[in-house]
Amino acid sequence: MSWPPLADMVGGRGRVRLEREGPLARMVFSNPGARNAMSLPMMADFLAAVAELIAHPPLALILVGGGTDGFCAGGDLRDVRTHLMGDGSAEAMSSEMGRATAQLAASPMVIVSAVEGAALGGGAELSQLADWVIMAESARIGFVHARLGVSPGWGGASLLFRRVGRSAATAILLRAEVHDAECALTLGLADQVAADGEALAQAEAWLAPILTAPPEAIGGLLRLVREGASSETAGLERDIFCSLWGGEAHRAALDRSGAGK
Repeated sequence: MSWPPLADMVGGRGRVRLEREGPLARMVFSNPGARNAMSLPMMADFLAAVAELIAHPPLALILVGGGTDGFCAGGDLRDVRTHLMGDGSAEAMSSEMGRATAQLAASPMVIVSAVEGAALGGGAELSQLADWVIMAESARIGFVHARLGVSPGWGGASLLFRRVGRSAATAILLRAEVHDAECALTLGLADQVAADGEALAQAEAWLAPILTAPPEAIGGLLRLVREGASSETAGLERDIFCSLWGGEAHRAALDRSGAGK
């Protein structure tokens, strides 16, 4: 089946906005009154935004919830009950959303999640797309899928294993608990805690020195970080180093420092 089903989105709620500011982009989840849960129109927006980002990648991307409704509370249950329980709809949704999250996770963009309020279910999955997760003090992240009798469907389990490892991922998925910022920091679901209302500002501050670096260097370093420790990492590190050495950005940096004169 084609997805998302356009006929089912008539009169739908919520939007995902893509905002650009030079080398920085923001993806804003907005569904007022529903804790920014992902409706069908939002999923369509998300797919379109990912296609735009992959075609024209910024250096960095911030994922953030709109307004004061939190980060994202998963799928909008009104649309889930009405439009996503039919034959083939779950497979189509999971396929398209999973493909999009995989594209983002493999992109050359530095991704930061700025989590205020709740990131639950699919929202927790989206939060773990990030290379760096900043949580407000009162924010919560919960892979609560088991409570609903389901499992992650947007690529979140793979993202979780990449971020926290097998042991922590097992507990997070099977126990289906909602974690506050302190616990999330301990588990590896978050990397930094900000004061309430300051997660986005802290995300922008964290990215500030990155946004002035050569994109090719940042892209190469991201590949190393995301690959993690493995038998192939040493070879990848050497390949990336050799591809950057003597390049335009490297030569420009040497000229600025006066080295080699």
